[in-house]
Amino acid sequence: MPHGFFTIEQWKRPRGKTKAQWTPILHLDSCETLTKALEALEERGKSGLYRVLQTQRCIWAEMEGGKVRLHGSHASSPESLARLTDLYEQEGCRRPVEKAREERARAKIARAG
Repeated sequence: MPHGFFTIEQWKRPRGKTKAQWTPILHLDSCETLTKALEALEERGKSGLYRVLQTQRCIWAEMEGGKVRLHGSHASSPESLARLTDLYEQEGCRRPVEKAREERARAKIARAG
């Protein structure tokens, strides 16, 4: 059964000078399933064209030593995805590897102590 955070989008036809586009209408967090996402859409009771996007993994790709290096992480909600994009911008598109190592070391010391 697929798990991830789901975004359900609806196709919106152009009106006036606007373009046709997919518009997010519902988010379900990572504890939900695809079945729950479809049930939520059914409960809305509206006809239309919809797509269900599942976001589970984010990939941060960086050049390192002339090669692309990929770093994966989970996105469990739209909020966690927003935090990741904020971090990406704050860090100038460079993964804060040293900060993460320091935080893990502090967490280990706190658990042991």
